[in-house]
Amino acid sequence: MAALLAIAVVAGSALLWIGIPLGGLWVAGELTGRASTFLLVILLTVPTAMVAFGWVLYRVNALYEEAHGGPTGPRPRAAWLVSSSERRPLGRRTLLDVSMTASATAALILMAVWFFFLAESPLAPLP
Repeated sequence: MAALLAIAVVAGSALLWIGIPLGGLWVAGELTGRASTFLLVILLTVPTAMVAFGWVLYRVNALYEEAHGGPTGPRPRAAWLVSSSERRPLGRRTLLDVSMTASATAALILMAVWFFFLAESPLAPLP
């Protein structure tokens, strides 16, 4: 059971950062005809869908931690909430932390590759 939940967390993280934005762009392109409507639909639906799916991933990760025998009790404070002079014990990273970091990095790399190597220039002369 824990292995299926782990696969769901990793695949869901990739879907959150790559699948939802690409799917949102495609659906908005199919449903709208004007650029202003397209942008409005994208700005309203994609972040909302990502937040909702992120909450689902959080719950699946909690089930995974429970099935995997993860730590019980409160998690340590996030690093950005702690003063640089304050000593704090290092907590272990959860599967969700690692998979979200990896999938967000992959999404940024894919976006950079598309932007610099695959996208057509809007200033290119028309044939």
